[in-house]
Amino acid sequence: MRYLTPLTVLFFVLLTVEIIGDSLGYDIVGWVCKPFLMPVLMVLFFTNNKGNNRAERILFPLALLFSLAGDVLLMFHKDNLFVFGLASFLVAHIFFIASFWSRIKGRNIAIGTYLLSLLPFVVFVGGFLSVLIPSLQAKEVTQPLVVPVSVYACVIGIMGFSALMRRAGVSTQGFNLVFVGALFFIISDSCIALNHFIMPIPQPTLLIMATYGIAQYLITVGTAKQ
Repeated sequence: MRYLTPLTVLFFVLLTVEIIGDSLGYDIVGWVCKPFLMPVLMVLFFTNNKGNNRAERILFPLALLFSLAGDVLLMFHKDNLFVFGLASFLVAHIFFIASFWSRIKGRNIAIGTYLLSLLPFVVFVGGFLSVLIPSLQAKEVTQPLVVPVSVYACVIGIMGFSALMRRAGVSTQGFNLVFVGALFFIISDSCIALNHFIMPIPQPTLLIMATYGIAQYLITVGTAKQ
């Protein structure tokens, strides 16, 4: 597939305008642009998925669909909707994981390879939760957060691990794009948690949305490029 297509240009124009508008305080710009990001990637995937297996053709669009639901829910900037947005992205990550494992399933991979590949994600999730949980416990007076956020952190770690293990069943370029995209996704989600639960970060929209948009684009293109 070609990278510089009208859909790619449209996606990054929408992403850039959304980031600029939200950073300047024009919420209406986000409402106009953000809900169209995932649909553009869905079209991009559907028009380039001839090399994908049946599981990917079903599971990957579902991951983007639940990402869209999470995008919309988080646009309201309300604490009572944050958990629902978190749940939508949790389901999206589960579909990403299932899509990635459809390329791994049945391959002869040594148990040592699994353990070594898993280790850095275990260390990251454990370290991040050790910083995050004290802040979550302080907020539990009004809303139970430790368990859902901990589960979410474990799932994004598994998503990154699954993207890494996927290298056994795809082209080098397809693997590289998806794995780098998965790392950007982990960075984006970590920034959301940092900004929401620990301390405000400067220009959160720029950092969170830039890494999120790049992540979703790279994962989409990498999945299609088998």
